[in-house]
Amino acid sequence: MAAKSQDKIFFGVALVLLLASAGWMALQGSKLAKLRASADASITASPYVPAGIDAPTVSTSTWPIAPSQPTGAEWVYDVFTPPEIYYNESTKKFSVTPPVTVIVEVPKEIPFGLELVSIKQDAYRLQLVGYIGGEGDYRGTFENTISGETVIGRTGKVFADLGLTIKSFTVKRNKTISPDSMPIYDTEATAVVVDSKTGEEVTLTNKRRLIKGSPLAILKTTGASETTEHKVGSKFTIGNVTYTVRNVSSEPPSAEVVKESPELKEPETKTLTPFVPVDPVPASQPATEQPATPAPATPFPFGN
Repeated sequence: MAAKSQDKIFFGVALVLLLASAGWMALQGSKLAKLRASADASITASPYVPAGIDAPTVSTSTWPIAPSQPTGAEWVYDVFTPPEIYYNESTKKFSVTPPVTVIVEVPKEIPFGLELVSIKQDAYRLQLVGYIGGEGDYRGTFENTISGETVIGRTGKVFADLGLTIKSFTVKRNKTISPDSMPIYDTEATAVVVDSKTGEEVTLTNKRRLIKGSPLAILKTTGASETTEHKVGSKFTIGNVTYTVRNVSSEPPSAEVVKESPELKEPETKTLTPFVPVDPVPASQPATEQPATPAPATPFPFGN
């Protein structure tokens, strides 16, 4: 009984829907008929009439000149053209201008023009170099520095060519006491010679050479071979250059010379030293000392 009631309800709902759909279709059909009627209406074209167009307003403007930058007046550039930036090594700064290389001209050094060849010792004209003989009969061995001759003499010996006479000649054995060793004995020969012209007495010893006066500087001009001797205070001229020897030293050998020339703003002082060539020693062959060759015996003319 209940099932038949439900069927009736479903049938009633379906019938209502069918009637609603039929009503909607009828309504839409009338609208479609109106659209077809309006689509068949004739369209009449109207003539074309051109309309005028006003010209657009054009305005022009220019970019203002680029102002200087805080870095400096030269740092000016346009919007689309940035500057080329350089780095200056000398100032350690950046710049928009290329760094200018400063060329410093080194003035050419004027050669001194003078060289020191050697230092000559102004040795006394007679030197005592040794002795011969025994107690009570000692005689001295003398060197004539003028002629280079070696002669034997004792007290009273006359060197006529030198103008000298031996006034006395002695040989003494000196004893030196050392607290840490045995006494040391040293023999020294001494000769007193007299100048026949001036009467001056000079003491000679075999322990050292007697140097009378100041040492002499042997100088030469650069590139020349001829040498000249000069003592302290010597002044000489070469061309338009004047040299003055201010000081001469034998230990170490050197000469202080002052140069004056119109080409110099002020005098130039230079200490000259002799040129000493150095022979290179191969690394594979160490330097060895050569045994000294004994000098041949020289006959001495004996005299009283």
